[in-house]
Amino acid sequence: MALVEEETFGPVAAVQVVGSFDEALHLADGTVDGLAAVVLTPSMAHAQRGAGELAVGTVKVNAAFGGAPGGAATPHGASGEGFGYGPELLDELTRVRGVHVEPPPA
Repeated sequence: MALVEEETFGPVAAVQVVGSFDEALHLADGTVDGLAAVVLTPSMAHAQRGAGELAVGTVKVNAAFGGAPGGAATPHGASGEGFGYGPELLDELTRVRGVHVEPPPA
């Protein structure tokens, strides 16, 4: 479905039920875009895996809004190239990943 596979840049949240966290990671990495990803999980192990394995510029854990401190991140795939801002703009040979983590809801 286009809503799940394309960047919407709008107030839309596509939800797809999966059988396992491994399947979720596989589906999330199966698109051509790579601007940002949101991992909603009570498991810090899953949060760390998502941050380490998803091929995106910014990973947000248990948070849909806001960026990581420092702000700069490198998009992947069809999401574009280059940094928006930050000191990393000067070093184009470095790949930077932003990770925004909040504790899971009680």
